[in-house]
Amino acid sequence: MIGYLHGSVIEILEKQIILLTTGGVGYAIFPAGSLLAQAKKNEPLVCYTYMRVMETDISLYGFSTLDEKQVFEKLLSISGVGPKIALQIISGPVDQFFSAVEEGDDVYIARTPGIGKKMAQKIIVELRGKLDLNKMSGGGSVSSAQSEAIEALEGLGYDRSIVIKVLEKAPKDTSAEDLVKYFLQNS
Repeated sequence: MIGYLHGSVIEILEKQIILLTTGGVGYAIFPAGSLLAQAKKNEPLVCYTYMRVMETDISLYGFSTLDEKQVFEKLLSISGVGPKIALQIISGPVDQFFSAVEEGDDVYIARTPGIGKKMAQKIIVELRGKLDLNKMSGGGSVSSAQSEAIEALEGLGYDRSIVIKVLEKAPKDTSAEDLVKYFLQNS
């Protein structure tokens, strides 16, 4: 399986990029939105890949981060969700998708082309509690103080997605104790 590629972008198409590796092989990759945004013709590019092997097709899907790839794989584990739909979800605001799953917002998820209300509800049932909400948009993760504050507030009975939304607005480089106080004052 091909899990990672490094090379030079030789072509950018509407839904595909062609990546030429140093070995002289050009790979056609279906990129997530973040990877497509990074791709510039004749510039180097690195990406994590998911290789799908079918009887009649072998496809590569590319991601900027390992986290994107892991969410993609979790989406593929749901019956009825194929790589094209999973790639559309990954290409949108991932933090909003995570929140929609945790809050049970099937209307938001059903906005993705190819996903109806029943499929959105199935995605929620399958993924609720299995996504790492500590991962913020852009592939970054929260600080250890934020993580500690989130766990403490969850222990007090607060909803994780609401805690994360409030703490995203908190000042950076704040202690866990101050983050808990911030949440209690601003929720």
